[in-house]
Amino acid sequence: MPDVAGDFAGKVALVTGAASGIGAATARLLAGRGAFVWFADLDADAGDAARRGIEASRSIALDVREPRNWRDVENCVGGLDILVNAAGISRTVNPAGIAEVALDDWRGVFAVNVEGSLLGCQMAMRAMAGRGGAIVNVSSTAAVAPSATLGAYGASKAAVLQLTRSVAAACAAQALSIRCNAVQPGMVETPMTGGMTKAYRRVWEEQIPAQRFGQADEVAQAICFLASEAASYVNGEALLVDGGLMNRAVIGGGSPVEIPPR
Repeated sequence: MPDVAGDFAGKVALVTGAASGIGAATARLLAGRGAFVWFADLDADAGDAARRGIEASRSIALDVREPRNWRDVENCVGGLDILVNAAGISRTVNPAGIAEVALDDWRGVFAVNVEGSLLGCQMAMRAMAGRGGAIVNVSSTAAVAPSATLGAYGASKAAVLQLTRSVAAACAAQALSIRCNAVQPGMVETPMTGGMTKAYRRVWEEQIPAQRFGQADEVAQAICFLASEAASYVNGEALLVDGGLMNRAVIGGGSPVEIPPR
């Protein structure tokens, strides 16, 4: 696969949810392209394990739901060039439809996915105000494709898309040289999808024109593109990284269909 990540020598990056999945893959790729990377995660030990062997990096404990925790991280990190908001959860207890989802579960998903991304963007706007930089938020195809059992997750990721555009507009209005974009991964090999049965997984694969799940590294490549100077004229945009799932009608596979709950 061509490497479009760009050259991040001399850049400082912070990646949330960096202990596993897309966050870990992105943090490692940024470091591999020359950035000094902060591996931020609720589980600092797991973040430390994820960065093992990468000298130009540090792990840091971060609960993305807590404003005070973000302030502590801001003071520790200092100058910042790149923020990747990759921390996210799909549910807090069990999948539930809109009619059954508990308000506490709904709020739990929004606290991590939306409020955590908001607090990260606010921190980055402060830290990057005098130097410029790039923010990349991790949304999802669930933001635009409804699910019978992941209503909270889909709604939260739709909110992340609107947040991305709002941050891009706010930075432009304040003449800040900060770009804010998002990626929308589809079905990707991460701990979040690891519990699927083979049969259910195959149902998904049959809907994806690429006929497979994506790899976390493939999403990381897209994130690093948006964070790089190669995307200097891309702002307030959402990039699909889904093997063609959301464009099935154009590619020739028919319209995307609702996948039945497990």
